[in-house]
Amino acid sequence: MKKIALISGSYSLTSRLNGLATYAQSYFGSRARLDVIHVHQLPAGALISADYKDREITEANKLVAESDGVIVTTPIFKASFSGILKTYLDLLPQHALDGKVVLPLALGGSPAHVLAIKYALEPVLSELGAQHIIQGAYTIDHQVKRADNGRFEMEREAARRLERALRQFEENLQRLEASPVISH
Repeated sequence: MKKIALISGSYSLTSRLNGLATYAQSYFGSRARLDVIHVHQLPAGALISADYKDREITEANKLVAESDGVIVTTPIFKASFSGILKTYLDLLPQHALDGKVVLPLALGGSPAHVLAIKYALEPVLSELGAQHIIQGAYTIDHQVKRADNGRFEMEREAARRLERALRQFEENLQRLEASPVISH
């Protein structure tokens, strides 16, 4: 069974960004083990002081290290990904994403920031060794609604984009398994 680490750069469990994470979990169902790292739940002191030896940081990093693929979700603020996500990514080892399939997913307030994935997040992921970055999916925040039951509902167009990205991610996971890459 494939192991996937989902790194959530949201600031809250009630954020509409978690609708993207929930959608990914539903998409994979029992076909993969998907572990979610909610960065905002990691110790703030360890994140701010770059304490990579902190037990919870070490456990989160282990989930990433043991995964076959990594999904990174982030809100987009001022044309870039969230600061809390950056503080965690800075604590990953230099080649943490080497040999892994990586899928960036973002949620923003308008279509004006759609290129933030490509020009802000992807360079950081590449610096962490990611060589197999799947074209991400950008969702506008009004396309994800929080229902009365606490769940999230997604507009059809956004769901189709997300489904396409997840399918491409899954196909690349299978291809990578068939022809593994030599890591550093």
